[in-house]
Amino acid sequence: MVSSIQNQTLLKSAQNGLRILRLFSREKSFWRITEIARELELPKSTVSRLLNVLSKEGFIEKIDSKYRLGLSLLNLSGVIKYHMEIKREAAEPLQALVDKVGETAMIPTLEGEKVVYLLKIECKKPYLLHGDIGENNPATCSSSGKVLLAHLPMKKVEEILQAGIPKMGPNSVTDPEILMNQLQNIKEQGYCICIDEMHENSISIAAPIRDYTDQVVTAVSLIGPKDRMSTKPISEIVDVVVKTAQEISYRLGYIEGE
Repeated sequence: MVSSIQNQTLLKSAQNGLRILRLFSREKSFWRITEIARELELPKSTVSRLLNVLSKEGFIEKIDSKYRLGLSLLNLSGVIKYHMEIKREAAEPLQALVDKVGETAMIPTLEGEKVVYLLKIECKKPYLLHGDIGENNPATCSSSGKVLLAHLPMKKVEEILQAGIPKMGPNSVTDPEILMNQLQNIKEQGYCICIDEMHENSISIAAPIRDYTDQVVTAVSLIGPKDRMSTKPISEIVDVVVKTAQEISYRLGYIEGE
């Protein structure tokens, strides 16, 4: 069991590692150990140890006796840039979906066993239990999470389910076998409907978004209260959500049939 002192030490090391990374800039892209130690007022031994860890993870690269940023940061910046592209291309179709159906729509990404929301456009009368941008929810209880899980390799899904399947709303599925069968059906039909799974009196409908590589990279999710959404034909709402996901896919370079 990790003690509070060990926790504080780990947090301090992580903080100092981030302080080192922030030193690098266009004006000064190379740093020596002594320069970093002096600038951050840290012992040279601490700086050397942290640089060694950062180098092993690819965040720092050593050139002779100097250090510069490594390619791992470039990979992370590429992820951020890609998320920004998704948000940019999804904004207009998502707004059109909200205007047409009158419910809130969101664009998520999958982080481990959680869905994190990148973009959210609220309707005029938003449902109070919607997730906010940056907030995460269990993927197994949300329509968008299930859509994303359905398009992962089976081994990866099994690893995620082994971490635990939480019980959220009254209809949350906690049996791994039932959930795996659901995911297979979702993949085949091209959409997911969740009723009372994340929260009671909630319906969410999601469809996958593909990019130019034909990979499912995110999803469109429409969320609203059951007593309001059930007044409309669900099949019609599903059709609009699927078409919105297709439009965003085309904007990301997806070509159907290739």
